[in-house]
Amino acid sequence: MKRQSWLVFLILVVFLAGCSSSAKGTLDDKNLTLQDHPKETYPRYYDQVSKEVAQKALPFSLELPSKLPFKVALSTFQISDWGEKRNILLDSVFYPKQEGQNVYLAYRVSNFLPKTDKIETKDEVELEDGTDAYFSGSSDLPILKWKKDGLYFKMEYLMKEGTDTKDAKKELLEAASSVYE
Repeated sequence: MKRQSWLVFLILVVFLAGCSSSAKGTLDDKNLTLQDHPKETYPRYYDQVSKEVAQKALPFSLELPSKLPFKVALSTFQISDWGEKRNILLDSVFYPKQEGQNVYLAYRVSNFLPKTDKIETKDEVELEDGTDAYFSGSSDLPILKWKKDGLYFKMEYLMKEGTDTKDAKKELLEAASSVYE
């Protein structure tokens, strides 16, 4: 009888340990190529991947904006590990067909807040779903940051020369809101 109690206890402990590690989630890097870096240091950057590979590798659901201020001609996705495959950051960049100017929309999602980042600023706005978001950046590079469901988001828009800053901020806000449509 004592042996059965220990067996049940052991099975329960193993089961609970398995549940807790999957709840946190870790990066699945089996289809990623690690870039050269000094051993035992972070962050660790992986080569760029497709959207599909990124979605399978990330320990969180990847929701992308559906409305961008331009028609996308090229997009890139790069994953970085900032701590034991648990602190993960994805940088996505969307480019329009280039017409002599450097224009892009960058979209970052992470399951931690990088030490150099802060979210809140005096320029607070609201996404369409009611999430508080904050503008920063400059007149030619507006940046919008927010936090939702334990994830941190950053979107920046390097706009075409001559674009009105108010229009660019409006487009950036629409792009951020479209993540949740």
